[in-house]
Amino acid sequence: MGGRTPLLVLTFSLAVLSIKLGISHGCRETERKALIDFKRGLHDPSNRLSSWVGEDCCAWEGVGCSNISGHVIKLDLRNSRRMDPWALRGDITPSLPSLQQLNRLDLSGNYFMHKPIPKFLGAFRRLTYLNLSGAGFMGRVPAQLGNLSTLQHLDLSCGGSFCLSLENSGWISLLTSLRHLNMTWVSFTNAANWLQDLNALPHVQEIELISCDLGTFPRSLSHVNFTSLTTLDLRGNYINSTIPDWVFNITSLEFLYLGGNDLHGFFPDSVTKLTSLKALDLSGTQLSGSFPDWLGNIKNLKSLDLSSNSLCGSVPASIGNLSLLQHLSLGSNDLNGTISKDDLANLSSLEYLDISYNFIELNKSDDWIPPFQLQSLSMDFCQIGPTPQFPQWLRTQTTLRQLQLSSAGIKDMFFDRLPSSLEYLDLSYNSLHGSLPASLGNLSMLRSLDLGSNNLNEAFPNWLPSGLRYLYLSDNKITGEVPQFFPKLKYLYLSNNSFSGNLSPRITNTMPSLQWFDLSMNNMSGEIPFSYWKTSSNLLLLDLSSNKLVGGVPDSLCNLQMLESLHLSHNNLSGQIPHCLKSCTELATLDLGHNNFIGNIPTWIGESLLYLKTLSLRSNAFTGQIPWSIGRMKQLEVLDLSRNNLSGAIPSDLAALNFLNHLNLSYNNLSGRIPNGNQLQTFTDSSIYAGNPNLCGPPLTKNCTLNIAKAGEEEQNEDSSKSRMETLWLYTSITLGFIIGFWAICGSLLLQQTWRTSYFRAIDNMFDKLYVMMVVTVAKYKRKL
Repeated sequence: MGGRTPLLVLTFSLAVLSIKLGISHGCRETERKALIDFKRGLHDPSNRLSSWVGEDCCAWEGVGCSNISGHVIKLDLRNSRRMDPWALRGDITPSLPSLQQLNRLDLSGNYFMHKPIPKFLGAFRRLTYLNLSGAGFMGRVPAQLGNLSTLQHLDLSCGGSFCLSLENSGWISLLTSLRHLNMTWVSFTNAANWLQDLNALPHVQEIELISCDLGTFPRSLSHVNFTSLTTLDLRGNYINSTIPDWVFNITSLEFLYLGGNDLHGFFPDSVTKLTSLKALDLSGTQLSGSFPDWLGNIKNLKSLDLSSNSLCGSVPASIGNLSLLQHLSLGSNDLNGTISKDDLANLSSLEYLDISYNFIELNKSDDWIPPFQLQSLSMDFCQIGPTPQFPQWLRTQTTLRQLQLSSAGIKDMFFDRLPSSLEYLDLSYNSLHGSLPASLGNLSMLRSLDLGSNNLNEAFPNWLPSGLRYLYLSDNKITGEVPQFFPKLKYLYLSNNSFSGNLSPRITNTMPSLQWFDLSMNNMSGEIPFSYWKTSSNLLLLDLSSNKLVGGVPDSLCNLQMLESLHLSHNNLSGQIPHCLKSCTELATLDLGHNNFIGNIPTWIGESLLYLKTLSLRSNAFTGQIPWSIGRMKQLEVLDLSRNNLSGAIPSDLAALNFLNHLNLSYNNLSGRIPNGNQLQTFTDSSIYAGNPNLCGPPLTKNCTLNIAKAGEEEQNEDSSKSRMETLWLYTSITLGFIIGFWAICGSLLLQQTWRTSYFRAIDNMFDKLYVMMVVTVAKYKRKL
């Protein structure tokens, strides 16, 4: 035994040594070069990749390596803030597939310039996680992604509009290891067999296909293979059918979201088969009939959303059997009756209750304290009455954070009866009048206050909670100066009131977090202060339209480099569009209409503001031609240049604006043929070209052929006239030249005797020399002969 000990120690030491030698102390050179090449193809405005220097790429931000081999196995460059200043921009270079050991790739939230997803991403055969959501890709999803047989998580979702599309969904069935699939806002219009392809995934657990234009909901499925599926989210697909029975055969389902479809008919009682169901969303699906009593049998339900349907009758008492229920949304139905303490007694977990836009009432005579601790209560359009008499228990809801009482017929203030825990309060579209009571200042936790569309008509108070993030006071009659004392405010809506005076240059100092500022339709006057805007401003929307502002647009406005919407229409602003505005490259809306701007429309608008969707310069005094560069703004949807003094031809480049849906060039001095092709052919309303007498071609009735022939004849006559004038000038010039030359020489000889003597002497000498040369030449030829 003693002899074996040294041998065991030696063996163990060699094993430890071999492990240490195998551990990598840096990344592979080929992979480092591939990452450097990838970085060169990107624009990094926030310097997120500043650590990408040196030899050890494993220490770089977002890069993860294997501790054993040193291979790069993770590349996580997601933009978690989902804001443009932090987004990487550019292309994915073809060198990236050199990272053959990569198993996790996350580029979500960046911007890859509307380029298609590279096909070579299908070469990462070890990839288990791929997230390209909200990354600015466009076009067809490459079928090569079907090669990723080890992939477990795939997220290609877009944000708010179609960006990607499927030509065929067959490649999805090849992802046999897939657990999570999110293709929200990816168009499935051409993918007729989407359900069969998804059903081929044996291990899939979560499917999210929100707003994918699925179109059809197959009535039958021969064999349900979704044995592991826990989440099925098909919201917002406008599926027009009843709910097929095969859905209720997926007994593993815990979360079923089918809201925002046209699933008409009565409420299916087959839902009770889904005994594991925790969340059910059938909102906005046109379901009708009475509120189902058997819903109380789904004991595990935590969230139930049946809002925006046509359910009628009263809420059954069996709803009280759902003791785990946290979220109950019944808004926008035809429900009626009273909800009493007996109906809610067992809902000890209830946090969110929405009975808005029904004919339901909470029993106001109940003096009991309910067991639940509400966080959100919505009773919009419930006609509470001019003086609200809420159940006494409302003040006991110390966890209540959100209260919505919009369109409830309220006239009197009742802030002293509200719990101090409120963070969100909506009293819009009521009949509140006068000034706001001081008791509102007691809601120290308030973050959002909506008092829009009331009859408030006194000066703005200075004692509102300073922690407000959202303040909506539009459509009232509030007077005085613009409030400027909310350091954390992000959204300020004051449109359609009676605010007056000059804009204060201090507003960006006192509200540095402001992102949306709407002061339109008031009585503001004076100039926009030069010191109004800071470079560090986070402002995304600025609306000063429909006021009485004068002067020009200050250069300081160009400091708002995150600005997405600028509205200055219907004022008395003048001068030219400042050149520095080209630095606001994130602008999506620019509205300067109904002012007194002059000069040419600058060419840089089309060269720098490439993300512009709305450009309105109507009713100004712009001159010159429409710049051709506008045709480069591929995202443009609205173009209004009407009622200016523009001249020249309409640029043919406008035909390349494929997203253009509104065009108005009327009442200018434009001339020539209206360009045709692509999107311009869809504009058949001739009024958009009215007031331009020299324009011709469809949709106008004026024929360009006749105008061209007439113009050609006039041009020919003009050319003939020019030719006669040129001939006349030629002969006149020759005659004058001869007369002037003759008398310049002969006159000088007649008047000056010395000149005359020298002239004839020079002639004689020249004659003598010519005579001698001729005689000598003749003598030479004679001798030769």
